[in-house]
Amino acid sequence: MKESVVIKSNQYGITLVLDKEISFEQLVRDICSKFAKSRDFFGTANMVLAIEGRPVTGEEAGVIVEAIQLNSNITILLVEEKQELKDVQMMDKIDRFYYEKTYENAKIIKGTVANKEEIHSDSSIIILGDVKSRAKVTAAGNVIVMGTVYGTVNAGCPKDSHCYIIAEEWDGGTASVGGVTGEVTLESKWFSRTKKKGKEPVAIVVWQNELLCEPLHSGLLKHI
Repeated sequence: MKESVVIKSNQYGITLVLDKEISFEQLVRDICSKFAKSRDFFGTANMVLAIEGRPVTGEEAGVIVEAIQLNSNITILLVEEKQELKDVQMMDKIDRFYYEKTYENAKIIKGTVANKEEIHSDSSIIILGDVKSRAKVTAAGNVIVMGTVYGTVNAGCPKDSHCYIIAEEWDGGTASVGGVTGEVTLESKWFSRTKKKGKEPVAIVVWQNELLCEPLHSGLLKHI
């Protein structure tokens, strides 16, 4: 009998091959059952999820992610569908704006960039961890850090000031975008306009020849 859900490993996580004939409701039940039975096998892990076999909407992808996470100890960081990566953690905070151009040919670092380690990319970089205090990340495109930045992050190198840096949290790190450097502090106007609740992703861009840091949900990236 043909399985409705087949789990395969890939370089950065897992791929689900889904039956396109059965109803989505039944498919979700099968996903729940499959991951519940495999909970001990997968253990605790952060993964990128790829979906194949049938087209899914953004809402359906969200349901699939929730089904996996409720029935396992897996945390899904990114979803790849139709060769497009979607950021699960941030999608609700930025009006489902997915940074398609960033993920094109991006270099993905699975984990933390350690002290004294240097990472370079001729396109964009996605880091599924932290950037430690003496680490350095340099990209010709954008840089997205799923963890905390303590070190140095350079985007848009050498002179592309239309690029940006996104971090889940910024803690004393040094930033440069398109060759423009400066102190990274949350723009003061947000203290009166927006209540920052705990750990909230921030975006860093060049604005009027200076670095500007605002909460990701401000929509700043749509205007650069």
